[in-house]
Amino acid sequence: MKFGIKQNKTLGVSSLIGATFLYGWFGVLSKLIAYDLPIFYASATRDIFALLILTIPLYLTRRKNFRKIEKADYKWITLRSFFGLLAFLGSYISFVYLEIGTAYFIFYGGSTVFGFLLGRLLFQEKITWSKGLALLLAVLGLYTIYQINISANNGLYILLAGLGGMATAIWNIFSKKVSDKYSALQLNFLDFLIVLVFTILFSILKKEAWVMPEFSIVWLYNLLFATIFIVNGQLMVIGFNNLDAQIGSLIMLTEILFGIILGFFLFKEVVTVLTLVGGMLIVTAVILPELSLEKKSFWQKLFKR
Repeated sequence: MKFGIKQNKTLGVSSLIGATFLYGWFGVLSKLIAYDLPIFYASATRDIFALLILTIPLYLTRRKNFRKIEKADYKWITLRSFFGLLAFLGSYISFVYLEIGTAYFIFYGGSTVFGFLLGRLLFQEKITWSKGLALLLAVLGLYTIYQINISANNGLYILLAGLGGMATAIWNIFSKKVSDKYSALQLNFLDFLIVLVFTILFSILKKEAWVMPEFSIVWLYNLLFATIFIVNGQLMVIGFNNLDAQIGSLIMLTEILFGIILGFFLFKEVVTVLTLVGGMLIVTAVILPELSLEKKSFWQKLFKR
């Protein structure tokens, strides 16, 4: 049984745009929860909640959505989950301690650039002229939108934001190595299961205090976090299975646009001229590769004599 052999670009694009809309809430929820709950313990409770939810559809559709894991695929599935946990930790901590603009710029810059490199290394995707120009426009758009505050005092958290972005690219793209064999539902379930093992282990090593869940706003945010992760896990596998890794990495930048829109309507944040210009650059970067303006390699074009 094979899954997603024939790419459906419309499904891939719509899945990733849906995921980016949900991810737009990540920074907000990170700051709302902060360290009111121990970080690894809170993650473990989200994983347990997600597994309980996913067990139902996976069991009911087991003949269609479940198959035995091949030995060669264990490494890709385990590594994906491990880097997914690192992505969460790096981004979560950086969002708590850094200014939101600085965290977004470093995180998404690292994720997008590293996504391009992984697409080239793992899937031999060519960096065409249109893709290379799109990457430059995307980074410029990020820089235009966000006011960056880099200093020696926040160096550690900037590093974590960058590592979180690169780990996110790995989590996003490694699913392409196995998503033609296993359903998104099964991969999502395994992802939560493996991460649960890691988070419990780290929580014990860190000697975190485990508290009983209760009816409170913090636990409500935590469950909302889990729900977003459940849906996003499905959408990310489907999206990247149907798109090139490099194209998918660019589309993920639309999360920033959703974040700006949500900030404007929910928190009355001011949208500046630079924000609009940066948003236009990112939209252009997302659309440009589909125009197929050039078939030559970006690097061949750039260094052509």
